[in-house]
Amino acid sequence: MGDYRKGQTEHTFLLDEDVKHLADLFPPRRVKTLSKVRLPGNAADPAIVRMAWNRQLTIVTGNAQHFRKRIEEFQSRGAKDCSCLFGLVILPSGEAIQRHVLRDWKRLEGELRYKRKRVTWKDVHRDNYQVRVLKNGRAQVSQLPRCKTLHGEDSG
Repeated sequence: MGDYRKGQTEHTFLLDEDVKHLADLFPPRRVKTLSKVRLPGNAADPAIVRMAWNRQLTIVTGNAQHFRKRIEEFQSRGAKDCSCLFGLVILPSGEAIQRHVLRDWKRLEGELRYKRKRVTWKDVHRDNYQVRVLKNGRAQVSQLPRCKTLHGEDSG
C-alpha cells in the first residue's frame, strides 16, 4: 500500500462497506468508498484503518466496537510517524435511520460539541474525535487515543 501521508489533506470521509449506500448524503468530493481507495468490500477492519491513516481519511461506519478497537490497536503499535488517525463517525443501525440522521449535514455539524466547545468536521479530522450519531439525530463527541510522539501525552 503506498504511503499518502505527505502533507495535510482536507477532511474527507471513508465509508465502510456497511454505510456505502449513504455516499450521496455526504458533501461532494469529500467522500470515498472502499472501492474508490482500491480496497475490496470484504476488507478486514485493520486494512481499512491502515488505509484511513495512510490517506488521512475519517472512517464512517455502523460497526462501532470493531473499529474503535482496531483504531486503538493500530495506535498502540505505533508507526514511525504519529499513529493518530483522523476521526471516526459511528452511525446507528438501519439505512432508513442513517438517512434520516444524515439528511441535514450542516445541522448535524451544529450538534457537535466536545467538552462544551463547538466542534466542526475539520476538528473531527484534525483532532481525531469519535462522533457517535444517535437515532434521534444527536451526536456524542469523544476523543480517540492520540499518539505520544506528536502530542507528548498519554493516549486514552
